Amino acid sequence: MTILYFGYGSNMPKSVIEERVGPCERVGVAYITGYALRFHKRSTIDHTGKCDAFRTGEPTDIVWGSLDRLSDAQIAAMDKIEGPGYRRVTVKAAMGERIVEAHIYLARPEAVDPDLSPIDSYKECVLTGARELDLPTAYIDAIEAVPSMPDPD
Repeated sequence: MTILYFGYGSNMPKSVIEERVGPCERVGVAYITGYALRFHKRSTIDHTGKCDAFRTGEPTDIVWGSLDRLSDAQIAAMDKIEGPGYRRVTVKAAMGERIVEAHIYLARPEAVDPDLSPIDSYKECVLTGARELDLPTAYIDAIEAVPSMPDPD
C-alpha cells in the first residue's frame, strides 16, 4: 500500500527525501491552509530550529510543500527519521482544485521553542526544495527572510 506524504521543510528536495527513504514518486506541489511555516521545532541533534507546519486556524495562512507517494516501509522509515519531536497526522492538502489526504509531521508542543533559529545549511536546504518546486516568490522570500545562524564548526 502507498500513502501520500506532504513534505514542507528539509524533505522538499527530491534528492533529500530519496536519500532518506529511497526512490519515491513525486506527485506534485500542494499546500495546506490554516498552518504557518515556523522554524521553532527543537532539533535533537544541535538544538537549533527545524521546520514545523504550525496550526493557526487562519484560512489565509498557507504552508506549501511536495506530495510524494511512499510505501508503508518508507513511511515507517520516516517515522524513525523524524523522531520523537514530531507526530504524524493526516491533513487535507490542495493540489490546484483537487483536495487529497496526506500524511504530515507536525512538531509536538513540548518540542517547540519560539526562540530558536535554523542553521544556515538547514535553511538553505528548505530554500532549495522551495525553488525546486517553483513555489510562489512571496513564499520563498518569506523563508529567505528568516534569521539563521552559521553552521557549527
